Amino acid sequence: MGLITACKTPQDQPAVPLSSCRKLLYMSHLALGDYIYQGPFLKALANNYPDLQLDIWIDDCRREKKSWHAGRNHSLTQWLSSDSHINHIYPIVANESEFDQQLKLAYQQDYDAIIYVATTRAAEFAKTALKIVNHGKVFGTLIHQSLDNFINYFVYKQLDGKAVIAKKHTFNHISDFYQAIFSQLFGLTIEQNQRQHGLSISDQTKLKCLEKLQYWKEKHSLSEPNVIFINHLATDKNRNWRRSQLKALIKLMAKDRPDSLFILNTPPHDYQSLADWVTESEDIGHLPIEVFTAKTDFFELLGIISLSHLVISVETAIMHLASSLNISQIALIRNSAQAGCWRPLNNCIVLQGSKKRVDAIEPQEVFNAVKMADGYTVTKKT
Repeated sequence: MGLITACKTPQDQPAVPLSSCRKLLYMSHLALGDYIYQGPFLKALANNYPDLQLDIWIDDCRREKKSWHAGRNHSLTQWLSSDSHINHIYPIVANESEFDQQLKLAYQQDYDAIIYVATTRAAEFAKTALKIVNHGKVFGTLIHQSLDNFINYFVYKQLDGKAVIAKKHTFNHISDFYQAIFSQLFGLTIEQNQRQHGLSISDQTKLKCLEKLQYWKEKHSLSEPNVIFINHLATDKNRNWRRSQLKALIKLMAKDRPDSLFILNTPPHDYQSLADWVTESEDIGHLPIEVFTAKTDFFELLGIISLSHLVISVETAIMHLASSLNISQIALIRNSAQAGCWRPLNNCIVLQGSKKRVDAIEPQEVFNAVKMADGYTVTKKT
């Protein structure tokens, strides 16, 4: 992407006095999709203040851990570690003991400013930041939620500064939402075309992915397959597509394009279950299908996506990664203003499901969109 430039917002005084900061801790419930759009602002912050030590806290302050936490932790830590302007990353912890150790480590850093950006569990982030702060100051976001603001009044009262922001669905896109936050907190404004994180893949990873793709080609006796990358799972069941729908779509596409190679992406914790399901399904088990997960190398995920002709993804990080790589895709999202706010920006056909569920989108509707997608009709050389 190159150098991200940012200018201060003239009309408002930013909440965080950056000119007096040496060490800054940024806290947020980051997922890969969030970082696609928050990352450019953090880079702009570092560019504007090159002597600032920028540390990132990615634990989501959720005490009940989810099955997908380990995978997210690994991928995010790998990705953020590749950004040279980030000094230290506090990962998602596995238990209360690790959380306490992480609090102590952060407290010892004696940050000049601690900033949290949270649209859920804001009070928990505020409480955590207040435990970490030593001689510095704490700043954070407040959403218009009257009950939360009332219950946690005395928590929020301890903050040294706040960014009061409207709900996400009042913005045209999530990148505009983060622009509003960073404008209030830091006085930063980024041009519209710079609000999506650029993704780079090393030559070593590219070669590794090309070798994997070549192996799959030979395994299924395909010389120049139409590579279809499908992601049907998200961390929220309302954003999942059912396996029966996945099967129906694969059958439609395989009949229409017998030269297709289907790559089914899955989080590590669901890999074996999905692989067994494909093998045991008599009507699709014989088709050129590979189940894939980036268990050890996040950038391998980017490499495989970059080699695909078409991505089909439910409303999750995959659709934003594909957008940043400018790969043709079909995005399946919930039919709500907030889902529209999270739509991919590049080279995408968006289908919306009614009843706020992605699985309200039927396979035939997806197949009709696939037939219109550029990546499905034109085979690119790999």
